[in-house]
Parts: sequence; structure tokens; C-alpha cells
Amino acid sequence: MRIQLHGAFVVEHDGRPVDARLPGRRGRLLVAYLAAHRSAAVDRSALIEVLWRPGVPDPGAPRVFDSVLSKTRGALAPAEIRGRSGLRLVLPSGASVDSDRAAAALHDAESAAGRGDWRRAWAQALSAVFVTQREFLPGFDDEWVQQRRAELRPAHDRAMTCYAEACLRLGGAELTGAERCARRLVAADPLAERGHLLLMRALDAQGDRAAALAVFARLQRTLRDELGISPGPEAAALHRALLRDTG
Repeated sequence: MRIQLHGAFVVEHDGRPVDARLPGRRGRLLVAYLAAHRSAAVDRSALIEVLWRPGVPDPGAPRVFDSVLSKTRGALAPAEIRGRSGLRLVLPSGASVDSDRAAAALHDAESAAGRGDWRRAWAQALSAVFVTQREFLPGFDDEWVQQRRAELRPAHDRAMTCYAEACLRLGGAELTGAERCARRLVAADPLAERGHLLLMRALDAQGDRAAALAVFARLQRTLRDELGISPGPEAAALHRALLRDTG
């Protein structure tokens, strides 16, 4: 069984779609919420609140919820929604949720980078990027969905940073990947130095030192104009090294 929360919401079993059999929007939202909160059982009353937002549950809401839950349980087999007052999604062996897979890949990538295993860091970071670059549950604008999207942005930035660093360490044909990711990081947060540092290194590694120096000049100007500060010591040290090598 496979559950996809990033990009189009998908539930598949043995390659066959299951999500079309779920009871409407509330059935899909129920599965999505439980899949995204698998670490602990979710209180039934909290689930009713989530499924009825932005409205307020009326006295008949528990009865309607029981019907949605029953139909969802039938559609999800062999996955199970266990419990009564607290509900938990239990997946069969070998099943996967893309957000869980991405989190594990990012952890593995950063661990591999810490060991200097750049080939593994590259592969695992790329796996995390593939998932986190897609929007979490597009088409759902519930408060918890928006909050989860905000929580996932730093994970996506970490995955791209790790991937770019691995590309730089591997060199060769991977340098274009480092540059591409670095440019995305700069575009996403022009005030963060990490993306600029990666971009400077990627450009320099490809032999375009003038472009690398231009990146520092833009960073320096942006930080001065927006925050009234200068680039930090790491960026300044890289800038000095580039100037020294140019000379």
C-alpha cells in the first residue's frame, strides 16, 4: 500500500487506486490526517473538529462521523483504522507514506554527509527533495494543512542544502545540480547566506569566479539594504579566498 500526501492525494493498494472509494472529502481528509499523525492515536472528538472545519460540528456530527469512519475502514483494507475513542492508522507490512519516507531519507542524507559518504548523501537528499518540493495536500486549505506546509519548508531547504553540498563534493557533472539547487535556495530566501555560499562555491567550481564574486556583491547589498548588516564570517572568508585566487 502506498499513501501520497505531497502532490495529488493518492492511496493505492497493489497498484490499484483506493482513494476513489473513500467517502467524499471527509473520508480523504480522515485518511490524510491519520497518515500524517501516525506517531500517536488521535482523539475521536479532535478528528470530528478537523473534518467539520471551517464549520462547527452540530449534534448529529458524531453519527455522521461514524458513518464516514465505517466506510473508510472498508475502503482501506488491508490497512486498518484501529481504536474507539482514539484512532490510529495501521498500515500493512511494506506500506509507505511519502512524507515518512522523505523524513527518513533526509535523516539518512544528513548522517551520510556527516560521515563524508557523499554518494549516499546525494542519493538520499535527492529522494527527500523529490517529495518535499511538491505541495503538501494541494486542494486542502485546512488550518492543520497550512501549518504542516510551514513546518515542511525548512525540511525542504535542508534537503536541497544537503543535495547541493553533496553535488559540490562529488564534482564533475554534478556541479550543475549544485548550482541549480543553490539558486533555488537564494530565490526562496534572499536574506539567508547558506544558499549564496553554495552558489558562490558552485560557480567557482565551474570556473566562473567573476559570477561567484557577483553573488557575494548581491548578498552584501541585500543584507545592507534590508537588515543594515554585513555578510557573516563564512561568506566574508570565502569572498577573500576568491579575491586572493583571482589575484
